[in-house]
Amino acid sequence: MRVLVVDDDKLNLKVADGFLKNCFTDYYVILCQEPTKVMGILEAENIDILLLDIIMPELSGIDLLRQIRSNDFYRDIQVIMLTSLNDKDSFKACFELGANDYILKPIDITEFQARLHAAEKARNNTRMLREMLDMMKEQNNELKTVNSLLKDTQFHLIQSGKMSAIGELATGVANDINAPIGDVYNQLKELSGYHKIVKDYIDFSTDSLDKIASRVEDEDTLKIIEAVRNKHSKLNMKDVTKNVDSIVEESQKDLTCASEIVQSLLNLSWINPQKNNARCRIDKLIEQVLLVIRNEASKVVEITNLVPELSEVYCNQGEIGQVILNIVINAVQAIKHEEKEGLGHIYFNGYEEENYISIRIYDDGPGIPRENLDKIFKPFFTCKEGQGTGLGLSISYDIIVNKHKGMIYAESELEKGAAFIIKLPKVTN
Repeated sequence: MRVLVVDDDKLNLKVADGFLKNCFTDYYVILCQEPTKVMGILEAENIDILLLDIIMPELSGIDLLRQIRSNDFYRDIQVIMLTSLNDKDSFKACFELGANDYILKPIDITEFQARLHAAEKARNNTRMLREMLDMMKEQNNELKTVNSLLKDTQFHLIQSGKMSAIGELATGVANDINAPIGDVYNQLKELSGYHKIVKDYIDFSTDSLDKIASRVEDEDTLKIIEAVRNKHSKLNMKDVTKNVDSIVEESQKDLTCASEIVQSLLNLSWINPQKNNARCRIDKLIEQVLLVIRNEASKVVEITNLVPELSEVYCNQGEIGQVILNIVINAVQAIKHEEKEGLGHIYFNGYEEENYISIRIYDDGPGIPRENLDKIFKPFFTCKEGQGTGLGLSISYDIIVNKHKGMIYAESELEKGAAFIIKLPKVTN
């Protein structure tokens, strides 16, 4: 704890220095006899507690206090006024300008120790709260960076026509992002605990002040208590703690969103521990696909998911997810290229047949010419002039038909949109 003592009387400085060194051996003490040098010392030293005499030549303690509190950089310094005055107006002026406490001269050692201990505790609590807020701002920036990285990754994945690269990129990015997400989550838990400690202390201090006020009849003491209350009110400590609660809540929401997107990217990745076939609910898989693409697609289309809860299928979750993702990307690009007024629409529906689970994905885009319906699943065929490799739907066909023993086909009317139907075998016991 770094303490600056300012008094024009050399003897008073010596007394204060002696008390500080005897009672607080771990304090670093700076003595100043010239008030005009105080601002320079504050600029050079990281002062925690300032003991400031009121009556001094050249520059009074009240005028110096006004200078100090006018600079937000010094707002957290605990200022204790040293005075032999019993002038109520002087006390009132000091507290209104931002003094935290006072000590009467000649100094009583018991009072001196008690007030310095209180100032030290207040300074530590203020520092802890400030560090919490700074840390939370830093974590929010980290979350924004993570979410920005996720959005950029989604964009590049959506634009890429090479489906095999999607798995590699998604897995690499997801694993890189998982570590900071875990760190931020743990730090949030720790910060919440620190914040509760600070809140409890503020509530305890406020309640204690009210109890003291109810038992004291001395008018001067009551005025001092009122001044302290006004200071609490001016600092808006309750609003500060509410803001911290709000920051924590928003951070947790952002963290949950980021975590869900990362998990969806992993689930849709080919290079994934889940790459072997397993039981899967297609309605749940569609939700994961939409979580990945909805943000980018929302600029062009409105997506409506009407798929009910369906029976399980036995499939490679990453591969089927990428088929669905590819169909949605194609629809978004087709609607975007059409340059229609307002948003386009993509709908998902699903139903069960005797042996299959069927998914229908349809849009209100430009549609596919009838003569191309039997060509779109062939390698290197593309309806996008100068764009795409023509491999997306051919790979999708291979995944659905050859690897999963299912069916995939398209229906379309020109200018009325297109529909893709995927059928996968149900799990049989």
